[in-house]
Amino acid sequence: MTSNYWRFVVAAALLIFAWKGSSLDLEWPPTDTNEVIPTPTPELLEWAEPMRAVLPKMLVKDRIYLSRFYDAMAFVLIRDTKREKRIVATTGDFVQFHAGSLQLAIDRGDVGKYTGLGEAIDETFINALGPEQRLMDDDDRAVLTAACTTLAYVLRVGGDE
Repeated sequence: MTSNYWRFVVAAALLIFAWKGSSLDLEWPPTDTNEVIPTPTPELLEWAEPMRAVLPKMLVKDRIYLSRFYDAMAFVLIRDTKREKRIVATTGDFVQFHAGSLQLAIDRGDVGKYTGLGEAIDETFINALGPEQRLMDDDDRAVLTAACTTLAYVLRVGGDE
């Protein structure tokens, strides 16, 4: 196993720890910065249009759970941006980070619970950043963070209206 693999595992574990309400010495939301992630604009909401078909079929508790998950992912991406050597440096790194975090966050029996959900989430990221694998620049990272925030927004109850 490569050292990057373990970095993703550790990052995902910390994400789950913080996300599940355990105690970390991190202020939430990240008020130590001047960055505020805005409510998604109509253009950002267009990225998540594939989610519209799935959201009405989801239980409220599952929507809240995933909304918090993507909010936490946006927070982790913001923190990673401030690192000298970024852990999530390429779109491929993000794919691994996202998949690993989901594997830790979602019970195996719940995988596939909502037909089309995984595909709609993937389409949201593709709509935002495109399908090609590449090294991410600061603009790409901002777009990826906005996509996570947009997913968090539409997954929360009332965010899909």
